[in-house]
Amino acid sequence: MTLQQWQYVGHIWINMGGNCYGKALLDFDFECEDGESENDCELKYHENEEWFTAVLKDQDGNSCRVDGSAADFNDMIVAVEIVSYEEKR
Repeated sequence: MTLQQWQYVGHIWINMGGNCYGKALLDFDFECEDGESENDCELKYHENEEWFTAVLKDQDGNSCRVDGSAADFNDMIVAVEIVSYEEKR
């Protein structure tokens, strides 16, 4: 998943399990996120304040610290991509 604010971006990798089909694979909500997903943007969930922070970067390596609620971070999602698939037998 790609987050973007202005020209700054960050990525989060999420493992989905179970019987997932179609749109269910794309239904991500920061309301259910605990900040423990693998990411390249220093994503952190501050439980006491119910707040997220992240550091997004542009192509030149400049960084932009962002913070906000789950709704704010949901609004920063600009792309969702399925990068691998494993069938369990």
